[in-house]
Amino acid sequence: MPASIASCVFGLFIIWVFWKDARARKNVSVALWIPLAWACIIGSKPVSFWLDPNRYLGSTEYLEDKLLDKGVFIVLFTSGLLILARRRLTSRIVIQSNRWLGVFFLYLALSVLWSDEPFVSFKRWIKDFGNIIMVLVVLSEEDPQEGIRAFLAWCTYLLIPLTVLVVKYYPRVGTEYSRWTGEPVCVGITTNKNSLGMTLFVCIVSLFWMLLDSREIAVREKDRGAPFRYSLLIIMTVWLLVKARSATAVTCTLIGGCILLGMRISAIRNKMRWLVFYAAGVVVLALVLQASGLWDVVVGAFAEAVGRDPSFHGRHAIWGAVLKEDINPIFGVGYYSFWSPERMERLSKGYFYLLNEAHNGFLETYLNSGLIGLCLLISMLVSALNRIKKEVLTGASYGGLRLSFLVAAVLYAVSEAIFNRLSLMWLVLLLVIMERPGRVKTEPDAGQDSALGRRERALLDSTNEGSSLA
Repeated sequence: MPASIASCVFGLFIIWVFWKDARARKNVSVALWIPLAWACIIGSKPVSFWLDPNRYLGSTEYLEDKLLDKGVFIVLFTSGLLILARRRLTSRIVIQSNRWLGVFFLYLALSVLWSDEPFVSFKRWIKDFGNIIMVLVVLSEEDPQEGIRAFLAWCTYLLIPLTVLVVKYYPRVGTEYSRWTGEPVCVGITTNKNSLGMTLFVCIVSLFWMLLDSREIAVREKDRGAPFRYSLLIIMTVWLLVKARSATAVTCTLIGGCILLGMRISAIRNKMRWLVFYAAGVVVLALVLQASGLWDVVVGAFAEAVGRDPSFHGRHAIWGAVLKEDINPIFGVGYYSFWSPERMERLSKGYFYLLNEAHNGFLETYLNSGLIGLCLLISMLVSALNRIKKEVLTGASYGGLRLSFLVAAVLYAVSEAIFNRLSLMWLVLLLVIMERPGRVKTEPDAGQDSALGRRERALLDSTNEGSSLA
């Protein structure tokens, strides 16, 4: 099929899925198009690339921060603030519902002061804060869960068909070649292979969650074509995962999918009351393995099982190199400031690509924000895990999605720097760990058996006052 005809076919398909979705989805506002535009931009290549792709083909120039891209982000950021102001959502109300997240971001803002380039660091923090603004626009919808469902669905309706189109019919855009080996690398509509893997992971987990709920939704909203749409998009995403050859994305997708399925089985769901203790047990086990010298053996066996070499494709060497850098272990070097031009050039010697991240989210946080920032990040994640556990126990479908994304994202962070980035994965992680300000009633989904008795449900309702999201 010629590329021009394929473009028309995929364009019509995108219009069709949006039209079918719009007929069934009534309780969402047009304000959702603002976070949708933000998500699709950070989940693909910059706007400046798409306006003149021939200018950037064969180079990495489009990774630079162009004036046009700055303008787009400013417009979206300002629009998001205006929407929140109109909805009377203040920073005090948001922080009251998300204390650890507020403390973490305030500390990151403070760390700008000891950065080598405070102005550059502050601009990067503002962009990251834009992720918070977009998440709040979604959560402040009249029906938050419907807003989340629409936001995730719309992202997949755009990103997945366009990625298939580019990979299949526009290989000059969707494929890059290694400067040293000459091997083709599938990047789709994103900037690199790792970004493509993260975008596909977010899309396929979201689609699988919506597919599991589609039978009940089809009856309630008279949208019997929803399962077909989600299934078709899942098939497309699986094909893209195969093309991307991202072992991390595939592994985390399988883990996320298993969690979604497990949370629909009451016997498994009821065991989630001890979720925080399970997480603590995993940490203790890791420390014991490290102290006994068995850590490398276990990690190596796992890496080979998921298609990676024991060194995680050279990541061990990168981790060792960055840990030798002279930084303040308590405060770090300042927000998003570790990878200065001098340090990038020096640490990239011996590699056939330019190092610009530590390929570990927790290590990256330590380098930029020190032990204080790392402890605040972990506290934020543990606090979110505890709140999500309470929602999972009620049998709410959205609780399963939140748990799936949180657990898979933590595992993803072992091999990729996913925190505090302009990436779709960090945006969605913020979406599932943040609580909507004010009390939102949580109810178990239709057809799902809740194992909680009245007394325990009453206790959960009182505990979740002001923080639950159904």
